Amino acid sequence: MRILLADDHAIVRSGLRRIITDAFPGTTVGEAGSCHEVRDKVRETDWSVLVLDIALEDRNSLELVPELKTLRPRMPIIVLSMYGERQFVVRALRLGVSAYLTKDRAPEELLEAIRSVLQGRRYLSETVARELADHVALAGSGSEPPHELLSSREYEVLVLLASGQSVSEVAVRLDLSVKTVSTYRTRILEKMGMSSNAQLMRYAMQHGLVPGPV
Repeated sequence: MRILLADDHAIVRSGLRRIITDAFPGTTVGEAGSCHEVRDKVRETDWSVLVLDIALEDRNSLELVPELKTLRPRMPIIVLSMYGERQFVVRALRLGVSAYLTKDRAPEELLEAIRSVLQGRRYLSETVARELADHVALAGSGSEPPHELLSSREYEVLVLLASGQSVSEVAVRLDLSVKTVSTYRTRILEKMGMSSNAQLMRYAMQHGLVPGPV
């Protein structure tokens, strides 16, 4: 069995490697820290499973999933992320990932997820499943809410701006230029039909995208 771990933190990859090799002796474990490395390694090797973090060092990895599915249609992808919000979960599942876990539950659930996807089944962590259930319960009553129309990166920027961070702070957090974040902000405001960060904050709190005032 060959498993590729994609995370931009070497210490995280090391921990996951130990968990996997202890559970599956003889498994070949590869590592990647960026989308560029993931693409290259997937082209070079037919991996049994890809364990993929969303926030890699060079871009949002969900943007890479369609290309990976084209390169290796039968390769199961397990998303392992700090993001448990349903926006990310729904987008990932629509793109064809086989499993979605949050990092706080990784040690307990990663091995179960690997076994599930190797058997052709999907796997969602308990926390993620609750988020998805809420989404399904609220869906179908009309058009999608505006934030569902955003790209993964736009949604990421929206949440940070709505949390009160400035454009420059978001740029540092996501390792992007201030100009790029400003462009994302403009696109977000246009798609959401809004004109200010204050409106984004109110919307985000009303829809549970960020914590409301205590």
